[in-house]
Amino acid sequence: MLSCRSVCAGLLALLPMIAGCTVEPLNAARSNSALVSGNVAAGVSDILKATDVDPVNDRTAQQVRNRLLFAMNGGELQEGGQYRVALDVRTFTRTLSIESNSLAPTSAQVSVRASYELVDKSNGQVVAFGRRQSLAAYDRTPQSLSNKRAQRDAQNRAAQEIAELLRLAIAQDIAQL
Repeated sequence: MLSCRSVCAGLLALLPMIAGCTVEPLNAARSNSALVSGNVAAGVSDILKATDVDPVNDRTAQQVRNRLLFAMNGGELQEGGQYRVALDVRTFTRTLSIESNSLAPTSAQVSVRASYELVDKSNGQVVAFGRRQSLAAYDRTPQSLSNKRAQRDAQNRAAQEIAELLRLAIAQDIAQL
């Protein structure tokens, strides 16, 4: 059995570590950061609403961009934002299993990888960057149209997931500025 002294000593040893922990909402306003303009602190969600996302040139990248914009601002971009996001989205498809008799693929996986740069519009300097990846599996059949549609659906699912991951990463980056 543990004595009262050993339990108290253990709690006292943990106290300095716990005292250094702080928990606060990601979208909280911070008065001691670069988000402050004058005497009014702007929240991360307000900055996200005014953040632009550069145009892209690929269907899956467009899915990521559209979902990211909607996740950041709900479809209503505010003018005059301080930041813009540059995206580089790449899509890869690979076969996961093959039928032994016909050697036809029976399942596949779509991988969507997105790299982003958060750029300060005032000076064009990259203030944060990162990379995220999302995977979505799908079944393949002998029908080519069915396979194309399943692949597109998997790309859409992966794009939706990666857009949410990017929103969280960008919000975290903005909160740390």
